[in-house]
Amino acid sequence: LRDKDTVRINGGHGLGGTTITLGGVDEQGKDATNDLTFMAVDAVIHTRLVEPWVLVRWNANTPKELKVKCANAIKVGSGRPKLFNDEVTIPAMTDYGRSLEDSRDYTVVGCVEIDSWGREYGWHDAAYFSIAKIMELAINNGRCIGCEVMAKDMCPRYEVCAAVGNRLGIETGSLADFQNFDDVKEAYDKQMKYFVDLMIAGINVMDIAHQRYVPLPYLSLLVDDCIEKGVDVTGGGAKYNFTGPQAVGVGTVADGLSAIKQLVFEEQKISGKEFLQAVSQNWEGYEWLYALVNSDKVHHYGNDDDYADELAKWASDIYCKHVEHRPNPRGGVFAPGVYTVTANVGLGEAQWASPDGRKAGEPVSDNVGAVHTLAGSHDTKGPTAMVKSVAKLGHRRFGNGTLLNMKFSPTSVSGEIGTENLISVIDTYFEKGGMHCQFNVLSKETLEDAYENPERHQNLIVRVAGYSAFFNDLSN
Repeated sequence: LRDKDTVRINGGHGLGGTTITLGGVDEQGKDATNDLTFMAVDAVIHTRLVEPWVLVRWNANTPKELKVKCANAIKVGSGRPKLFNDEVTIPAMTDYGRSLEDSRDYTVVGCVEIDSWGREYGWHDAAYFSIAKIMELAINNGRCIGCEVMAKDMCPRYEVCAAVGNRLGIETGSLADFQNFDDVKEAYDKQMKYFVDLMIAGINVMDIAHQRYVPLPYLSLLVDDCIEKGVDVTGGGAKYNFTGPQAVGVGTVADGLSAIKQLVFEEQKISGKEFLQAVSQNWEGYEWLYALVNSDKVHHYGNDDDYADELAKWASDIYCKHVEHRPNPRGGVFAPGVYTVTANVGLGEAQWASPDGRKAGEPVSDNVGAVHTLAGSHDTKGPTAMVKSVAKLGHRRFGNGTLLNMKFSPTSVSGEIGTENLISVIDTYFEKGGMHCQFNVLSKETLEDAYENPERHQNLIVRVAGYSAFFNDLSN
């Protein structure tokens, strides 16, 4: 059961969760593509349903014919299949202690959470953790920015936070006083550790409560080792036990840190105190700075720009450092994921403006993609630059999965040349170390008309996050 706000933010989600996995390799590492693989992808093309969810595993020996079949299915516009890279996913799984044979036999739980099916109890959506909020607290001495003007209905913790002087985090200094960019990074690291510790403590309490009060005997019959051990799946009976919380807002943090580093400490176009004031005022009175931060004169993640891309990797690595391999109550460990699904919308609603050029209440960045604000998109160099940037994150470290949404107009991938170009983008991304990607192939005109005249587009399907949905089922 989900509350109304969760349903609103996850519009069109449906029952979800059941993913059909196609392609990939067998237990010996040989490509497992067969006739049924092609038939299943054909079914995706012909039925154009939003469920079940469909995944195709891509590897170094995936036949070109299957790549063409998948590209043509994606071009239909249903957002399916999603694609996973065996060459990164399998090592990411073995890094967390799974055998090589079990890792080769992986599927995903729901959207993108990698799993050794039938052998694992992974709690793959243990939390959505806003690293964008961590950046906010890091540059404002542990306090929420904008608390003085934030509407009470915008912040779910307003009363509690106000009662303690609007201090949510620990004291790590303010951008108004930092002497160099290393001070910013140190504050981010300290705030991250503090809040990750709190998150893990809370998750573990819930895990223990489920063991004590909500055992799952039927599920325990279906997961390896529970019967042999005589232990319920909630108590650690499974062969593998993980807990997977997700980092949200990689692009928001990367571009925020880039703007601070470039404009405050390197070019000294504005003082740290003034920059913080601009953000706290939701950029009002600082329109020149708002325009600059949202322009291509500032380094932005998603454009194959090492300046911003290295900060994106650093920001996600700090999260992983404090999460990975921490013990859980089932005898397993924590495995970080880096994706948002649609949590970036809800978490953005509860956060004030941020240094990347967001205004209060806007979504934080989508999954591992670039920033998109009301002022415009921060990725300006095209899809090839985007995949190069995202691949730099080091996806093998993301033991609970990752997610890249990409969007193309139908004309850009039309015909045989378009098919070959789409395959080339996917191949390049995977060869450089990307783990997952999925696509929307829709025109701006179609979406605008569907918004104004939904009755004309009853069968229009869009890729939302880890799932596809009928456009008319989405919330406004």
